[in-house]
Amino acid sequence: MENPLADIDDIEQIPDPAERARQVGDRLARVPEWQERLRKIRQAAVLEMRERKMSFAEIGKELGLHRNRIQQIAEGRPGGGKGAKPGPEASE
Repeated sequence: MENPLADIDDIEQIPDPAERARQVGDRLARVPEWQERLRKIRQAAVLEMRERKMSFAEIGKELGLHRNRIQQIAEGRPGGGKGAKPGPEASE
């Protein structure tokens, strides 16, 4: 697999600090688009595994994720996030 950070390594080597900063800014502006695309690729992979009759638990074991998270990915739902704050009823 190709080094996903190779582009960053190249940017670090740009001698002109202004150009280096511009290149970083260009990449940062694309992060939301990249995240969305990566989510869709992962979801398609999980759905392909489901088509092969794998359970959420089996897929989770294969990917190192909990079966509930695999189901969320398959449904296109974002994760709850680590450290999510509990609702008001939890503090009572």
